[in-house]
Amino acid sequence: MRKVMALVATASLLLVTACGSTTAASSGDVAPLESIKVTPGADDSSDPTVTFDTPLVATATGAKVIVEGKGEDIKENQNVKFKSIAYKAEDASLLGSGFAGEPVTLPTNEEFKAQLPALYETLLQAKVGSWVAMVEPAAEAAPAEGASPSASPGEAKAETVVVLKVVASEPIPEASKKLGADEVKKLKDEGSLPTFEMKDEKPSITIPKDKGVPAGLVVDVVKEGTGKVATATSDVSANYTGVRWEDGKQFDSSYDRGEASDFNLSGVIPGWTQGLEGLKAGTQVMLTIPTDLAYGADAASQGRPAGPLVFFVELKEVK
Repeated sequence: MRKVMALVATASLLLVTACGSTTAASSGDVAPLESIKVTPGADDSSDPTVTFDTPLVATATGAKVIVEGKGEDIKENQNVKFKSIAYKAEDASLLGSGFAGEPVTLPTNEEFKAQLPALYETLLQAKVGSWVAMVEPAAEAAPAEGASPSASPGEAKAETVVVLKVVASEPIPEASKKLGADEVKKLKDEGSLPTFEMKDEKPSITIPKDKGVPAGLVVDVVKEGTGKVATATSDVSANYTGVRWEDGKQFDSSYDRGEASDFNLSGVIPGWTQGLEGLKAGTQVMLTIPTDLAYGADAASQGRPAGPLVFFVELKEVK
């Protein structure tokens, strides 16, 4: 599944059909959604009971508001928070639910619009509190020789049915900025930045106690290299160790694997791209990366380290 669809399907949300409006907002192939019925769970953390005709068939991705919410209008460039639940369209078997966890966030931005235009357009016609259903067809595949097609010409069995409830929306906050050299020096002089020491040829990072997270990306160069300068699209080789600001726990280290990692700076988290751009090969640097330039507000739900992160990085080579 595509990036946005995968994020939707791994959360959990409830669809309600009772009292649905016949003029509800919708986009794409919405006819298959008419058979969906939902019984809400006991509370906001409980899975609903969802039923629909199977196998559910759709010609294209479709989304529809089943019950209008009573909150504020959802607009462009907002973070939309929701819970969702996903089912296999062929037999209504459960694929995944996120009702027991925290809401998932999706930004109503151009990336979302490009990847799932039907859901995007439907949400922009909805209000906070709305229940939305979405269906996505499976990728077309040629039938085996001698086999009959599983659907009529022009149709394809749907792959996934997702039901979601919008629980909140808020403006997308302005992205964190890279702090200037004077700001970094001031924080360092105040003892407000992480430190490190090498133990058994590996960096051990210490988070400052009783200090707040810096309000921006901190690039604290501890040793300047003399090699080639990295650009935002450079292929590089680097050794690194990463810890969470919240508890100082290490979540990854190339030092533990015994070899440097190779990657392109255009394909890493923004804090790495912005933090290593302009540095020379041979540089050692401490990066303190705010949440929005790391793995984002939904990092935990995606199995990634959450919150602000701190990295010791040794930029070994710029290719």
